[in-house]
Amino acid sequence: MKRDSKKKKDVLQRQTVRRKRKERRPALRFGMIWSVCKGCLKGVGAVLVLALISFSFLSAYHYLVTSSYLNLEQVEVKGVQKELKAQLLTMADLAPGASLLALNLRALKQRLEEHPWIRSVELERRFPHTLLIRVEKQEPRAILLRDSMYYLNRYGEPFKRVGPSEDADFPLVTGVQENGNGRRGELEEVARLMEGLREEKSPWSLADLSEIHIEDKDHFTLYFEHMDAGIRVSGKALRKEVQELRRVVAHLARSGRIRKVSSIDFGYTGGAVVSFRKG
Repeated sequence: MKRDSKKKKDVLQRQTVRRKRKERRPALRFGMIWSVCKGCLKGVGAVLVLALISFSFLSAYHYLVTSSYLNLEQVEVKGVQKELKAQLLTMADLAPGASLLALNLRALKQRLEEHPWIRSVELERRFPHTLLIRVEKQEPRAILLRDSMYYLNRYGEPFKRVGPSEDADFPLVTGVQENGNGRRGELEEVARLMEGLREEKSPWSLADLSEIHIEDKDHFTLYFEHMDAGIRVSGKALRKEVQELRRVVAHLARSGRIRKVSSIDFGYTGGAVVSFRKG
């Protein structure tokens, strides 16, 4: 009897647990649905807030662009003289009363840098009414002789063909590879060589130079206006070689043989090799 009573009791307990579980399921499902709905509402709310902020910014931007408070009234050009400044202003084609905020500075920069005598341009808005244009003008240091003559700047960059009426009183650069991969490297070395000669005193300065002939990337023959002889140097030890050149030329002048020199070569270790003309 006791066993039967215990079995009945166990069966009743299991049935009670099942009923409780069945009663919990609807409540659990409702909670899950509510959580999903609440998350969706939060997401929609966040989107609406972002949309409202974006609309506010767009409205403010539109107001500033169309407002006369930010109209362009003054353009300052720095780094060039009057004639070139006028050319740049014409190229800029800035309409009077245009919005300073709405100017496309990237497109304007590209347009101005198309001028052959302009290397780079920096633009700056100075609110409320001013546009500042800073210009780096090209400065020719030499003339590159290839299929034609081109101005070469301080960086070894050819930037413009020399016109018939333009100044050609610059050292010539010859011997550059026409289509070789080493051309850029050669011209960079030429630029470093010219910068080194700028620091030298006459008669061995850049102002006294008439030609730089490129032998290869590491060796160059220099021709100076006061001496009818080629001076072969390397671009790696120019200052030391110029000091030695002064000593050698002074010795040749004292010995009376300076006019017979055809070349002085510093491409050898241990000193210079001097070659003389026959006769």
